[in-house]
Amino acid sequence: MRRAILNVGQTFRFAKVVGTILIVLLPGLGLFAQEIALTSDSYSHYLPQWSPDGNWVVYKKHDATGRDQIYKVSSAGGAETALTSNAYYNYSPQWSPDGNWVVYYRFDATGYRKIYKVPSAGGAETVLTSDVYCHEYPQWSQDGNWIVYERDVLGPRQIYKVPSAGGTETALTSNAYYNYSPQWSPDGNWVVYMTGNFNDPTVNYQIYKVPSAGGAETALTSDSYDHKFPQWSPDGNWIMYQKWDATGRFQLYKVPSAGGAETAVTSDGYHKTYPQWSPDGNWIVFEDGGQISKVSSAGGAETVLASGSGYPNFRPQWSPDGNWVVYRREDATGHQQIYKVSSETGIEENLMNDNSLAINIYPNPSTGKFIIEMENVKGQTEDGVIEIYNVLGEKIYSKQINSEKADIDLSKQANGIYFYQIKNEKKILKTGKIIIE
Repeated sequence: MRRAILNVGQTFRFAKVVGTILIVLLPGLGLFAQEIALTSDSYSHYLPQWSPDGNWVVYKKHDATGRDQIYKVSSAGGAETALTSNAYYNYSPQWSPDGNWVVYYRFDATGYRKIYKVPSAGGAETVLTSDVYCHEYPQWSQDGNWIVYERDVLGPRQIYKVPSAGGTETALTSNAYYNYSPQWSPDGNWVVYMTGNFNDPTVNYQIYKVPSAGGAETALTSDSYDHKFPQWSPDGNWIMYQKWDATGRFQLYKVPSAGGAETAVTSDGYHKTYPQWSPDGNWIVFEDGGQISKVSSAGGAETVLASGSGYPNFRPQWSPDGNWVVYRREDATGHQQIYKVSSETGIEENLMNDNSLAINIYPNPSTGKFIIEMENVKGQTEDGVIEIYNVLGEKIYSKQINSEKADIDLSKQANGIYFYQIKNEKKILKTGKIIIE
């Protein structure tokens, strides 16, 4: 059992985890903490990204222009602000490190996709590329001086960079394959990417890196599985990615950025995709079969942060302070909205800061009839109440209890997992799970 010390009045929520059930501690949010919608209109919103100061979220929105435009909204909620309003489609916005610009690519009047930037406070758009090729998925360097991106070159797609102020494009790769998803290293000296050939199923996608100043490409993976969407760890020592492995699913893996053996971070029967490191490097957030989950970057139990209540969730991103995760979610209207949720850690069971009180519920699992015992080792009388909730957070049972044995009858409830909270007038004494089978 892992333990946590709580403040008086702190509450908890349920989260599904593969192989176990966790209680997640979310101070001030009440039982079963809520996902928070940042957008809610009748348009679809995609690919949210936090500003470096954490105060804004930028994204693309298919709005009344009939096109995808770049928007921002306060991370605390409020009115949306359009940063573009042209007659073209605009995609994949990314903040500059200083927060003053947003870079993106646009399907413009030339019929090609070009790299553009716009002031994050609003203003004129600036085109950064101008040739007759398609340029997509831009990423800023850490010093803000360069943009790296994918560019198609008469078949194969290569990795290029261009000065963020505009200027000459420079090819970083020149192989015979298709190269995607470039990401700068934290020190700016390398670019990692995935390379393969979607026209040839015998060629698996692998993770490569190349010096950002140009030079030889280095393979970091080389087996007979697909490896996709690499992400640098904040300290630059690891690359995390999704790999289609022997489980027949995408799992999360990491490999040393200097080269070496791969390590599986997840291994169950669900797809794990689009991993993102937490700012401190201790956690990975990812798509988990329509849910948003996190796992320790060293591996271990997974914690669901957003189950979606029947609606799928996509493309999570950590806030700069690590306290929130933003993502997109399909709502009841069928539109994609921007949501955020706390990134708080899950625990299997929490035992409150009251070492004088022993609480036991048995048998557990049972057919629906339980016995609860409370014993105060100091010989004091302890009165309280037990409240039981289903997995939707609905209270289904409540009973006054004291330091003697008490019966709990849930035999009319369906089989499954339920959660209890024992409290008195001053504080929560214990939370946990019970199982009816």
